[in-house]
Amino acid sequence: MAALAVPSSYADNERYFIAAGKQFQFQNIPTPNYRLAQTSESIKTKGTLWQLNPSADASTASTAVTWDVYANYPLFAARYDSPLISGVDAKTIYWEFEITSLGYESTPANLSFGFLVKDENSDAVAARPERSLRPFDNTAATPMSASGPSLLWNSTDGAIYANGVRVPGEEAFTAAVGDTVGIGVTFLFDASVPMVPTRDVQDNPSGKASKVSKAIDRKGNQTTRIADVKDLKPCPTRVFVTLNGVEKTLGGDVAREFLSGVTDVFPVLVVSGPGVGGKVRIGEAVGFRGDGGAADAELAAKGNAANAGYKRSKWSKVFRPSGGGGWFGGVAQGGY
Repeated sequence: MAALAVPSSYADNERYFIAAGKQFQFQNIPTPNYRLAQTSESIKTKGTLWQLNPSADASTASTAVTWDVYANYPLFAARYDSPLISGVDAKTIYWEFEITSLGYESTPANLSFGFLVKDENSDAVAARPERSLRPFDNTAATPMSASGPSLLWNSTDGAIYANGVRVPGEEAFTAAVGDTVGIGVTFLFDASVPMVPTRDVQDNPSGKASKVSKAIDRKGNQTTRIADVKDLKPCPTRVFVTLNGVEKTLGGDVAREFLSGVTDVFPVLVVSGPGVGGKVRIGEAVGFRGDGGAADAELAAKGNAANAGYKRSKWSKVFRPSGGGGWFGGVAQGGY
């Protein structure tokens, strides 16, 4: 496996968008057979809603279309969100797709969507003129991203694929037109691993404290705890799928190799063939009310971004160690 991209730091407003699921956009789709568009519904919807519209074209020229695009923001920002940084029991990320079309009768197509961990060359790939991960005429044997490891639900068989390989021993979560499918990952606290050291940074030293701040210093400046990349440590994960709001938990160590809390995790959409349509739902636009779903996004949108997506233990705490130094998260227990 190629080396993974270094996790990024994000400004205060970007972290708010990440926590609340707002203002997510995807790269340009490199074929005129598809476009992601806003509709009157999406403009009125809180969070992020994009309509995937296919052209009414099932010609030979469009049947081999395969493309994948990822979002401008991650749903998991490793330098802030790891439970080994925050001291909470778990951090959950989630998004979903409402299916309105899965190809034409004579020309079936395939939808895959889920999460991408960018490899170190992903920015160079995305910077090509078409600004997409894969040229539209480049087919893929299995559902996967061209820009790094991916965890995807696949419409053809309802299975979950980790970096192009079907996860063994799991049941299929098949869906049809009219269904809404969601996929989520929960990053878990591991009490056997020392907490990740962090430091405080001021987001806007000259500005007033924001309602979305994680902490306020004595002067009223907004501050945030951030970890250095070199200090990040892996943590356990749990993967789940929802079908029309009903949660289905996968067993085993699904995708733990690359979804382990040490990298940023982005939503990614993969389509093969013509005629796939649907609605991309992130943040408050989703229907699922469980961990990482609409309830957490609503909490973040009210200014409580520090807690959105987190399951907090009553034992969680943050303390400054004796002898000075930066902030460290305390020990969290229970919950999972």
